[in-house]
Amino acid sequence: MKPKVLLITPRFPFPTLSGGEKWAASLARGLCEQHELSLFAFTTPGLEAHQTALALSLEEKLFKKIFLLPAPRETRDFGLPVLPAMYWSPAAAGELKKAAARTGADIAHILFSEMACYEAFLPPELPIVYTEIDSSYLYPWKYYLRETAGLKGFFKAGEFIRSRRYAGRHYKRFNAATFITASDGRDIARYLATSLTTVTPNAVDPEEFAPPPGCARTRGEILFLGHYPHYPNEDAGLRLAERIFPAVRKIIPDSSLTLAGSCPTQVISALAGPGITVPGTAADIRPFLWRAEVFAAPVRFGLGAKGKILEAFAAGLPVVASREAAAGIEGALDGRHLLSAASDADFTAKTAMLLKDGSLRAQLAANAMTLVRERFSFKDVTAKVAGIYRQLLSGR
Repeated sequence: MKPKVLLITPRFPFPTLSGGEKWAASLARGLCEQHELSLFAFTTPGLEAHQTALALSLEEKLFKKIFLLPAPRETRDFGLPVLPAMYWSPAAAGELKKAAARTGADIAHILFSEMACYEAFLPPELPIVYTEIDSSYLYPWKYYLRETAGLKGFFKAGEFIRSRRYAGRHYKRFNAATFITASDGRDIARYLATSLTTVTPNAVDPEEFAPPPGCARTRGEILFLGHYPHYPNEDAGLRLAERIFPAVRKIIPDSSLTLAGSCPTQVISALAGPGITVPGTAADIRPFLWRAEVFAAPVRFGLGAKGKILEAFAAGLPVVASREAAAGIEGALDGRHLLSAASDADFTAKTAMLLKDGSLRAQLAANAMTLVRERFSFKDVTAKVAGIYRQLLSGR
């Protein structure tokens, strides 16, 4: 019989609007053939009807059962850090307890810190796997990167204290843990009571992003993708639109910029104008990757492999990236798989050079495609998670 797994996520991962949701959706797709999956998640405000319809279409296909709850409306924090407080509800905790019983789960898998507090409402004998996607909430010099903060988050000392207490209270319950980067793993190791851990990085399904036959790229189009409430993406979009793209346009007057992705903030939406398009939330970002000529990622903040760069690689789209973003792609070499840039001037020059040089674009794209197939296929992530499940179940 297939192992029964209850995935517990803060946001229903369909449509996939952010990196975390993409990771969760990809994991579900990879696990569903060999596991009986059920999902417990909250709807995204404003998308309730659409997500409910999606949930109905996915039951008995990708998932055996989906428990989809409205996002908690109360603003009381119950002494929790900001993000967990956004998703905490005593009523939801009761529903999770019922879901675990109803599914007969063999394993519960909690995705991301927002839902860690729900561990107390799962049966004590039920093995729990935890996945950490971003440990920045534990450190004051990292917290300002998070979507709930911005630069003002750097001064929220009380939030760091609450976050560390939260981790100390809940993480010791987990029987295994995975993390997006080794750095995240080191950050949470002190709070875990288990040594059964592994790195499950950002990755992609190369076949999913392969351009369809006859797909034509738009001359001079530069693309950036982001979930813009996340501060590093908003910052990168502003940097690209206000400082880099105007300089590129002086060199290549007919160039254009598209800031695609999900949930553009007011400052990102305000950038739309001559040569700059902000299309708004798109359920499928692949057509943007297939249409553009260059992917630009001037991301200055954050660690780890950027999923957006891996998606560009898989779509055959050549990349210019900041040194910080390029450093997160293990094995990616400047000049072979992408172009790495430091300053705004360097970024401008390399973007313009790539727009002008078709052979360089083709060479980088081909090398990057090979790299993503060899090192960043989500099949490897799925295999690691399934291996963790097997170890837990064999020890019961």
